[in-house]
Amino acid sequence: MRITERHLEPLNRRFQGASPVELLRFVRDSFGPRAAIMSSMQRAGTALCHMADRAGLSFDVIFVDTGVLHAETLATRDELARTHPNLRVVTLSPERTFAQQTREEGLLYLSKEGQERCCDLRKSAPLSAIRGRYDALVAALRRGEGGARAKVAPFGLDPANNTLRVHPFASLTGEELDAYFAAHEDAIENPLHGMGFRTIGCFPCTTPVLPDEPERAGRWRHLASVEYCGINPVDRGDTDGGVDLDDRYERLFAA
Repeated sequence: MRITERHLEPLNRRFQGASPVELLRFVRDSFGPRAAIMSSMQRAGTALCHMADRAGLSFDVIFVDTGVLHAETLATRDELARTHPNLRVVTLSPERTFAQQTREEGLLYLSKEGQERCCDLRKSAPLSAIRGRYDALVAALRRGEGGARAKVAPFGLDPANNTLRVHPFASLTGEELDAYFAAHEDAIENPLHGMGFRTIGCFPCTTPVLPDEPERAGRWRHLASVEYCGINPVDRGDTDGGVDLDDRYERLFAA
């Protein structure tokens, strides 16, 4: 069956005020092993993983290792895999090492156009390589992040990967996220957040952020007007069209 934005309206109404755990449980019950959580091991993503694990919900956790991540981010992945028994961390990697890519195409991230290609090769392409494995991908995007994410809904579409995108944290505020970590000492937090990094990506393109700067000021600071890598369809404005899902899911979209 073909799912468009119109089909998502009943689901988005139903879950607009739901808790993240309620939405995670619905996704697990509805899609089983064909649903996965995506996490780059930033604090919202690790909080989402903690919620799922402590609720006894089993998920794959998709982590894209670009080959140029901070050691702290890789250590956070390993610690999460060790301490969250209900989750299975699945690491995806680009086809080429960063050194191979640079030898063949140059140092891409120094220009806006090059950055787009670099992010596509090292982040989006590994996800596209497993297209068809999952029907729903769960991410920790929040409307409070602003920008392209200001209108994120509980359910969205990812036409490029032919999946639903699910956002249990859509309405979660930054203060509520802080409160979650304060209340759960065993929730894992990437140590880079304590070093001034409010959002975290690849180490050549991520810097700490001053207290009076926007949350994403540290991403691609050397390039004007770049905010996102493009792995999330909301960020790249690629939610038009639809996705094709098995007919067994038809009941989920009934008004």
